[in-house]
Amino acid sequence: MNTLTSAPRSTPELTARDSGTTIIDTDIHHAIRTDADLFPYLNPVYRERLEKFGGTGAAFQWFNNGGIQGHRSDLPEAALRGAAVCDVNCLIRDHLDRYDIACGLLTGLSVYGASVWPDVDYGSALCSAFNDYTIEHWLAKDRRLRLAIAVCTQDPAAAAKEIHRLGDHPQIVGVLMPTGAPKPFGNRFYDPIYTACQVHNLTPTLHLGTEGLATVGPPTPAGWPSYYIESRLARPGVYQAHLASFIFQGTFEKFPKLRVAFLECGIGWLPAFIWQMDADWKALRYQTPWVARLPSEYVQEHVRFNSQPFVEPPSAGIVDQILEWIHADKTLMFGSDFPHFDFDDPQRTFKNTNESLRRRIFSENAASAFDLKKGNRPA
Repeated sequence: MNTLTSAPRSTPELTARDSGTTIIDTDIHHAIRTDADLFPYLNPVYRERLEKFGGTGAAFQWFNNGGIQGHRSDLPEAALRGAAVCDVNCLIRDHLDRYDIACGLLTGLSVYGASVWPDVDYGSALCSAFNDYTIEHWLAKDRRLRLAIAVCTQDPAAAAKEIHRLGDHPQIVGVLMPTGAPKPFGNRFYDPIYTACQVHNLTPTLHLGTEGLATVGPPTPAGWPSYYIESRLARPGVYQAHLASFIFQGTFEKFPKLRVAFLECGIGWLPAFIWQMDADWKALRYQTPWVARLPSEYVQEHVRFNSQPFVEPPSAGIVDQILEWIHADKTLMFGSDFPHFDFDDPQRTFKNTNESLRRRIFSENAASAFDLKKGNRPA
């Protein structure tokens, strides 16, 4: 089913209803209620396969985290199988309206695993079905919503086809790339995805979620963790591998207009890693002569990070120092991770940051990174 024409063709004004800071939220999770939600969007073969055998759920049992089934315990629907992530009306009432969110990026959940299954045709079909379901049942319900579409990253040709199919939809601004992968994302294997993204001015959007699944190895270089907290604390290493790959494989030289978003990776690890990349590049640049500039320069121009989970050092002044070190006025965006248990409240995050930098973090950087005001988002 093609629902491309069912969504509104206009975009919201990116201004708050009151005098407060405009908020663009770059990480809002949404999901199907049951596998049956995807049936109308699948061909008969894949519909029967999904109906009989399933295929959209997580495959690891140690990923049991906080809250109620990983969700905020203060939401009225949270106890009902995570309804907060499955009900657009809940999202509108308990998040968009409650916090006066001007624009929110949907980053999915249901088909992350499709990127690492051996059967890439089935994975691509589920991604397309989830995208069409989201357009019809989420984007069409509220003009403030945007979407990073699901693609099967291990089938770049099919991923590029999906990007071309939906890339001009005015509420589609990114391409979701779950971070667990057989190859880091700077590898030339993924170039067809970036070619398509550059054509449609879409942002490759990295989000954790497939580490340790199917064709991917253990979720940490040291092997398998026993508890969620261990895997949570290992996240920076995954993002470090992808960031180094983008830079040293020359992705930004090949695709000079490309912007890449790193979501839900935190920022505490970032300053030292950027400094180390610069130092190592100076010593080893003969290995990658196509890298024409300092890695830190590529980061400032091409990479954006969201703030979740918010770093909590022992004193507030350390946060200001980290923000300065990472050039937050250029690189940092707000993300709430709604409706998960470690949700960052936009009214409490960066409370002590000066107003100019708050505007950059809460709206301006995201509006630029995801082209929310111009380009292929016609009014």
